[in-house]
Amino acid sequence: MPQAFLPSPLADPALQVTIEPAAEPGRQVIRILVIGPAHGVERIVHELYRLGFAEVHEWSKPQPTGRVHEVMRVLTRYVMVA
Repeated sequence: MPQAFLPSPLADPALQVTIEPAAEPGRQVIRILVIGPAHGVERIVHELYRLGFAEVHEWSKPQPTGRVHEVMRVLTRYVMVA
């Protein structure tokens, strides 16, 4: 069965939300959002990098939220569940 996505004209593929379970049994998709003014979002992404949480390139590109002077970046991680 092909994977289905909720349409979003502004979102890059890293931001698309799947409505089907993760392909591997026991694997779940987790998305972490940072939303706010562009400068603040970049500061948080870089601070999380300095803390060893995630590489900067693992985050999506900044995407508009529809609010003035606000963007979001998304980090996708996968977790195994019992």
